[in-house]
Amino acid sequence: MKPDFAEVENFLADCPPFDQLDTELRQWAIRQMQAAYVNEHNANDIVKEARPALFIVRSGVYDLRAADDRLIDRLEEADLFGYPSMLSGRPITNRVKTIQDGVVYILPQAAFDELRSSCKPFEQYFIKAHGQRLLTEEQDRAGSDWSDKLVSSVVSMKPVSLPSHTPIQEAAKVMAEHKISSVLIIDSIKQDERDKEHLVGILTDRDIRNRVVARGLSYDVAVSAVMTQTPATVYGRQSLVDALTVMTQSNIHHLPVLDDNDNLLGMVTTTDLMRQQRSEPVFLISAIYKARTKEELVAEAKNIPEYMQTFAGRVRDTSVLGRLLASLTDGMTRQLIHMYEREHGVAPAPYAWIAFGSQGREDQTLSSDQDNGLLLSNDLNDAKKEWFKGLGEYVCQGLYECGIPLCPGNIMASNPDCRRSLNGWIERFEKWTQSPTPKALMYCQIFFDCRLIEGNSGLYHKFREQVIKLGKTDVFIANLAILVNQINVPLGLFNSLKADHDLIDIKRYGLAIINDVARLYALQAGLEVPQTTKRLQELRGSRLLNRRDNQSLQEAWQFLAQLRLNHQLEVWGTDEPKNKLNPDQLSTLTRRQLKSAFRIIKEAQQGVGLKFGRQGY
Repeated sequence: MKPDFAEVENFLADCPPFDQLDTELRQWAIRQMQAAYVNEHNANDIVKEARPALFIVRSGVYDLRAADDRLIDRLEEADLFGYPSMLSGRPITNRVKTIQDGVVYILPQAAFDELRSSCKPFEQYFIKAHGQRLLTEEQDRAGSDWSDKLVSSVVSMKPVSLPSHTPIQEAAKVMAEHKISSVLIIDSIKQDERDKEHLVGILTDRDIRNRVVARGLSYDVAVSAVMTQTPATVYGRQSLVDALTVMTQSNIHHLPVLDDNDNLLGMVTTTDLMRQQRSEPVFLISAIYKARTKEELVAEAKNIPEYMQTFAGRVRDTSVLGRLLASLTDGMTRQLIHMYEREHGVAPAPYAWIAFGSQGREDQTLSSDQDNGLLLSNDLNDAKKEWFKGLGEYVCQGLYECGIPLCPGNIMASNPDCRRSLNGWIERFEKWTQSPTPKALMYCQIFFDCRLIEGNSGLYHKFREQVIKLGKTDVFIANLAILVNQINVPLGLFNSLKADHDLIDIKRYGLAIINDVARLYALQAGLEVPQTTKRLQELRGSRLLNRRDNQSLQEAWQFLAQLRLNHQLEVWGTDEPKNKLNPDQLSTLTRRQLKSAFRIIKEAQQGVGLKFGRQGY
């Protein structure tokens, strides 16, 4: 069918690269076009019959997928497809999947070629777009950065292992014979009437030095007495950044690698990571852990912003940067704790240093402030409380000197209200969840995203289990859903962007709402993970959130995180707002993507409101 001429003229006048054509040429192009109504039943038939042609999305939502069903692009209003085959002559293998019915304009190749020859900016637009597509495809095949690689790709062989009853001396001989600095301890355990190897520990040179030689322990003692039990692990399908994060958080140099069935694949070490190309994060984290004084730590921390400026341009997955910054803050926190302990003696009672908010979710940025607290064992006397008071003040001040701003809301371990016993924290969460006032709900949005940084893991997990149980109550979740729906995304009439004094806060009206939505679903599902992206991954396939909405939220989160990062790097070192940007300064394509992200967020708000909000006060 022929499209309405005036309607198409108005549309293409603001649609790159047709906005580069003069009026006469654009009107000529419109006369060559056809319009097609596309739905899930006819999409590929229409595309197949019209090819080769340029397709312009007028309305609707479509997925462009490769022959192997890999998602190439999500197509929405004013997006273009079909041009790579016309430019390269390559066979057409991609297909279109309709997400939402709509109208697509079709420009035949002959007309497309005429426009290319008549308008250089029009031609350059497609040459650049095609080059970027080829680059992306090549990166997908080869992997553009070490951070994209899987852990399994650097595991060369199955590590040496021994049973837990092996004498220490025999274990040391095996390590010397194989010229290795660690050995995995594996026992066979009956499971489903079959013997299955189970990783029970790891023995390192440091264990032998500190727990055997230094203490004069007999070399005939079994390794089970001195090994590190239930060591931290990583799965082969995870990225090298995930491995680096685990090693940083646990302050270890050897990390066992498992497959999805929890069978041992091998071992990855810091040396393995340092062998990878462009592995500066390893050196930066290593430098932080080598700092022996606060002055040395502050000096190393000053390198972080400059480093992030260079590293950010090579990373495609923005969440990598948030995890890396969180790892660096984790490392600085641990070093400050150890420095305090060297000056004031070891902790007088079990405790856990907890990160809340962005550090807890591992989505920190260069402008993120501190959100932390101390979880203490019950019934401490005044002297012990004074020791932890000093710890909280020392570490928070040290982090500030390292460039992590103080929390404006004073949610820090230097605040007595954020240094509580296990019973004290639980009482606080009970009050918040049973009487969910607006202020209590605001606090919960920070405190429910938490992660252990240093201290007693048993104490922390006891706290976390009780908190998750308290957060699963219907009335509390309903009131959280109502609160989330009270935030108006900056979309006006006809999905136009609404700026406040020419600026839009993409943290408050974008990323924060996605974090809130993911937290709601995670609480309902009883998930313990605090990271937004991991929450959405674990919710994939659940009845609470369908796959399409889940995928849309993840894509919106990634886009907004990347947009905020680019903006922060651009204005870093100035007084410009770090989370607010002027939409008029964005490209037409980016503004369109921003509108799409806000529409996804608005739909997600409505979704949690319908599912959970009816039981609120």
